[in-house]
Amino acid sequence: MKTIILFTGAGSTGKTTMLKALETHFSKQFKVSVISEFIRTLIDRKVLDKVDIGADNNNQVIITAELMCRFFEKILNKGQLIIAERSPVDTLAYSRHRKDSTQYVNELNERFLKVIYGFKGVKIITFYFPPILPFEEDGVRNKEGQKIIDMEICKILEEFNIDYITVSNPNFVDRFNFIKDKIFERFQISSRV
Repeated sequence: MKTIILFTGAGSTGKTTMLKALETHFSKQFKVSVISEFIRTLIDRKVLDKVDIGADNNNQVIITAELMCRFFEKILNKGQLIIAERSPVDTLAYSRHRKDSTQYVNELNERFLKVIYGFKGVKIITFYFPPILPFEEDGVRNKEGQKIIDMEICKILEEFNIDYITVSNPNFVDRFNFIKDKIFERFQISSRV
C-alpha cells in the first residue's frame, strides 16, 4: 500500500529542508518519490509571474493543476512512499485568501483536497508546520502572508476534519526524529532504518 506523507504550512516553516532529510533517510529502505519545489520550477520556466499571496487567480489555477498532476503521477507510479512539501490544504488556503479568486478555483481546490484524502488504497499522514522558525527572505515567499496563510490552513484542517500532527519543535534534529517516529508509529514501518 502506498503511503503519502503530506506537509502543510505557510512559507518558511521548514518543509523543504525536512523533506530532503526524510527522502535521504527513507530511500535506504523504500522506493521514495517526492513532490518538492515545483513552484520554483514554474517560476524559472516563466510559467508563473506571481506567487505566494501575490498570485492571482490564473496563477493559482496553474499551481493547483501542476500539484494535482504531480500527485497523480506519483500515486500511479511504482513506489511505496510519497513525501510532499505541499498539500491540497495549502493550495486551498492560497485560493481562499485571494480577493480575485473565483468560486470555481475554490471549488477546484476543495475537490482536489477531497480526492487526495479520500483516495482508496493510500495511507496518508499530514504534518502541520506552524510558523515558528525565523522567516527566510528569498524573493518568492512573503512574510506578510505567512500568518494569513497559516490561519487559513488551520481553518481548513478543522473544516475538513483532517487528522494532522503539529511539528512544534524548532530544533531540526528533534523535528526530524519526531516526524520519523510518528511515521513509524502510524504506519508500522520498520524502524530499522
